[in-house]
Amino acid sequence: MMDSHIHLSYAYYDQLFPYIDMENGDFVIREGKRDSLIREMKKRGIECCIEPAIDVASNELLLRLSSQERGFIYPAVGNHPTRCIHSSLRDFKRVREYAKSPEVVAIGETGLDYHYERKKQHRLKQKLWFQWQINLAHEMELPLILHIRLAHEDALRILTKNKGKLHGGVCHCFAGGADVAKVYTEELGLCLGIGGTLLMKQQISESLKQAVASVSMESLLLETDGPYVKPERPDGIVGKRWKKAHNTSLILPAVAKRIAEIKDIPIEDVMKITAENTKRVFHLT
Repeated sequence: MMDSHIHLSYAYYDQLFPYIDMENGDFVIREGKRDSLIREMKKRGIECCIEPAIDVASNELLLRLSSQERGFIYPAVGNHPTRCIHSSLRDFKRVREYAKSPEVVAIGETGLDYHYERKKQHRLKQKLWFQWQINLAHEMELPLILHIRLAHEDALRILTKNKGKLHGGVCHCFAGGADVAKVYTEELGLCLGIGGTLLMKQQISESLKQAVASVSMESLLLETDGPYVKPERPDGIVGKRWKKAHNTSLILPAVAKRIAEIKDIPIEDVMKITAENTKRVFHLT
């Protein structure tokens, strides 16, 4: 198994913290620190993780952690759409310098996020950074890690315009329907990152289930977006404990199982194919 999107260098993991694990197919809450969590992930068969940047400052942190965990954590550098609106002109140069690191496997996460009210979105600046990072990825011949939230129309227009500059990539934390999924996968040649959203209640996950059913297995990657995007809270865990717990790669078997059910194939095939897809997209050896 491979986690194509997690933020292990994030401050949430700096100290002892509660996190989501699995035991006998059920979610449980445990406590640990970053180092012990990484050891447990390796023990459970997590082959590697892709860690993308959240903001400009996070690039340095994730590059440092990936250097410490070389061959297990692979870095992607960039500037997230909700963070880039606070960036200055000199941050373009900083991201470009980070992208020159030989261990970098992708540019991102980048894209568009229209979740907040329009006056707080700074859509023009998001689009400026998105286009710049597409150009940077093309220059470096790297795939993109996309963060697209409530903005598929604008994002697809920009990506289609730049189709000749794309070197593959993934629309992470995908939550759209089948029609949109086919545009990303069939027209643009991108993959979809599937994680905790697929394990949420039906009114949230139904359109994603249809999307997963509609695309080929070769277009799917497993992800968690830890510490975010947790599954639906199980009945046996009280709300406060679940709210405080951080998501981890240890939930990947549950995501793979749900995909296996949708595709009507063995879970082992889901794990094998999605791992192969991750290696292909990010050029991992």
